[in-house]
Amino acid sequence: MIHKKMKDEKANLILNLIDNLKMEYGCEGSFKMLQKQMLWNRFLVGIVNSEQETFFSICKQMGMPDKYFKYFQESISEANMILFGFEENEKGCIYKVYLEFWDKLKHEISRKVNKTDPFLLYLGFKWNPLHSNAGSIARYTCYPLISVKTILKKISCIYDNYQDKVSFEIAKEIINISADKITNDSFVYLEVSEDNNSRFSFDINLYKAQLHLKDISRFLFQMCQYYSIDQERFNCLYKQVYTKKLGHLSGGINREGNDFLTTYYEI
Repeated sequence: MIHKKMKDEKANLILNLIDNLKMEYGCEGSFKMLQKQMLWNRFLVGIVNSEQETFFSICKQMGMPDKYFKYFQESISEANMILFGFEENEKGCIYKVYLEFWDKLKHEISRKVNKTDPFLLYLGFKWNPLHSNAGSIARYTCYPLISVKTILKKISCIYDNYQDKVSFEIAKEIINISADKITNDSFVYLEVSEDNNSRFSFDINLYKAQLHLKDISRFLFQMCQYYSIDQERFNCLYKQVYTKKLGHLSGGINREGNDFLTTYYEI
């Protein structure tokens, strides 16, 4: 078992390294639920892409594996934002660094006839700083301007070969409630895959629905029940975050072939 102090030190290292950089995207917290597990010590911070040498130095100090660092260097010039993430889990923790290509996506949409063509929006580099040989590269493919109905069909396909559809039904309810709060019929929708495993998941940005976690509380407690999460433990977290704005919802099938749901909120 990895000592809790070591995990805290790894989380604090990221925050200390980026403390003086311009924060463009802000900061998100999240909690990830899967069977009998709730991972709540997770954050994501976005920084505008400016001095690339500074980002290279930060990634080196974070211990980004060489096999990822070269790819990161080659890809950063087209990114408009760099995001740094952390997740504490039972095995230790995970460092995450993402390149965001939002400006490039907008340019592609403006010039293409078919504006719903898929596009790589994020390139993610993930590794365990306590066991740096364990890691992956994640690709977040955006399907721009598709309807909520199409989004739900695509999410349903993610669960095609998965027997239990409860997490899909919960996600569908949250998305439908969010869709009722917007005037246009679209959210930013991504599908996620990783190079060296069978992960297949979705991420949907629900910020423009202007909901708070308390507005979807019954679905959060359904998640808690479905994943057999200790009620008291979840209540303790919920009391701290229920007034926060709902951000992203992600879910699907993880690296081990199990379903999960992750709820992001604005800090």
